[in-house]
Amino acid sequence: MLQKTVLALVLLYGVECLDLGDTHAHNPFLLKRQAPRERLFENIPATVDLKWYPCSNETTEIPFECARLSVPLDYKKPNNGLRAIIPIIKYPADKDVLYKGSVLINPGGPGGLGSEIVYDVPTARQIRSNIIGPGWDILGFDPRGIGYSVPYGSCDIIPYSVEPERQNATTLFQAPSKLKSRRRATKLLPNNDEVSYGMLIPDDPPSWKLQAYQTAFQYNIACQEYVSQYNQAGPHMNTVVVATDMLSIGKALARERNQPEDTTLVNFYGISYGTLLGQYFATLYPNNVGRFLLDGVVDAETWISHSDVNTTVTHADKAWSLFFSSCFNAGPERCSFYTARSPSGTGKVPVTRNSHSLRDRFNTITSRLNATKYELEGKEYAPVVSSILITLKLLIFNSIYRAHETWPHLSDFFVAAEPILVPNPAEWDLEALQTAFFELQMKMGLTTYAPVTTIPESFTQVSCTDARDIRGVEITPAEEQAWKLASRVGGVSKLGAKIQCSQWQIRPSWEWYGPVGGATKTPILFAGTLLDPITPFENSEKARKLFKGAKMFYVDEIAHTAFLTRNTCAFRHALAYFQNGTLPDHNNRCKKEIQPFF
Repeated sequence: MLQKTVLALVLLYGVECLDLGDTHAHNPFLLKRQAPRERLFENIPATVDLKWYPCSNETTEIPFECARLSVPLDYKKPNNGLRAIIPIIKYPADKDVLYKGSVLINPGGPGGLGSEIVYDVPTARQIRSNIIGPGWDILGFDPRGIGYSVPYGSCDIIPYSVEPERQNATTLFQAPSKLKSRRRATKLLPNNDEVSYGMLIPDDPPSWKLQAYQTAFQYNIACQEYVSQYNQAGPHMNTVVVATDMLSIGKALARERNQPEDTTLVNFYGISYGTLLGQYFATLYPNNVGRFLLDGVVDAETWISHSDVNTTVTHADKAWSLFFSSCFNAGPERCSFYTARSPSGTGKVPVTRNSHSLRDRFNTITSRLNATKYELEGKEYAPVVSSILITLKLLIFNSIYRAHETWPHLSDFFVAAEPILVPNPAEWDLEALQTAFFELQMKMGLTTYAPVTTIPESFTQVSCTDARDIRGVEITPAEEQAWKLASRVGGVSKLGAKIQCSQWQIRPSWEWYGPVGGATKTPILFAGTLLDPITPFENSEKARKLFKGAKMFYVDEIAHTAFLTRNTCAFRHALAYFQNGTLPDHNNRCKKEIQPFF
């Protein structure tokens, strides 16, 4: 049976960033990932100056170019001969418009691949059309230990084995070797109902915390073996290092155009975790800040201190509670859950008088997932119920990231699951439920992924080395309760992430704990959404006050980041900033444009 703690630990950043690999064999309710596609950087040499090579294929219409930049493994010891390699992909600006420069992109995580978000043609075109505009080269790069970078941060936990040729740092004059395909790994991770906004969302059972500690311990053991040495990725993956890599890229771009390195301006679009990266860069290298758009802002202070209970999931439950009124307002033609079979499975159509009727039906479904009760009673199906519960929470939480796209699919899932989840779990048709979960993930677009991402390893590797050392610290009952109160659907996941760090033994070679803030060469533009499940818009307001001259805008939508709202007002602010340097005035609130189910 899939350990629910594995899911809880990665709930923070959504299913689309999750690779559960061989655990699918143990949990039929999560979809197995697809096979990876070709490698972008297979035969490209690493150089200290940027050398671009064509890297498009027959399916791409964009003339992509790729490079691999050699940088010091340790910026505190730049002359020790050890090198890291940063892969970069360029979506060139059109040649018939005035050239403006380059914009770096980080898509979040930590663990997201800049190379993949740029190489994905539809996404890259949306970013160019709606966010950055013409005249800019768009550059995606993979952070330390992640994706195509060297040294590589794989701990051999998720479905792909480590790659010996990429696991350690290179030397300055080491010839590049051909990257080999990864093998399937065989190592696997070890094995009171509450109400929020009127919604019944059961707790994980009492065993969850012990399992989380056990998983975190085994996780640490695996990573100690593969990434803990000085010449490996683990000590060099924290955000201060990646921010300095951004400066190295900026300087290399300046050399390429015969411009001064020290005064080069780096332009950056940072999403989610990328906003933390942007804040670190702006604090460390304020005179090198060009146009920085930071969307879906992470609070740096509480990220560093492991005290982010009030700066992450605080709006998640409120956002999810709007599913029911949205469904009711959409009516039966747009929301299938508006009318469906009754919870008893008799086929009768329930009377939907208002949104509370829909919420009550949801509560009936979740009441059948009381894993705590079944575990305390010693029921043999308790692990199955736990697996279903945590999977459903995961998918609900993930759906809030793109509510206008995903909620119709959640509606279909509830229609399918409602007659299956009868009061006695022993009578559940698990094959039918598996099919319902499978179809939900297919519809939500959770069956594709960046082929070489190392999430959740990279999330732990970066977040635990960014934060202060909490090795051996135990979670108190009061802290556990605080996270549950913060969010019923997402709180325990964040607590699980802290448990991971309590067992994580690798510390960074370059320790830096802020604070962030300062006067930047160019004012920063922050962005957020009113009901963001993981980066509350209040974080944008706080960050704006820390950087002189910074401005912000926010969107009255349910989504994670303004980009995912597809809000035309947000796009206007972004384009005005990147094209002309224009910042929003006091009219910085973008009205809702899209309702879920419409």
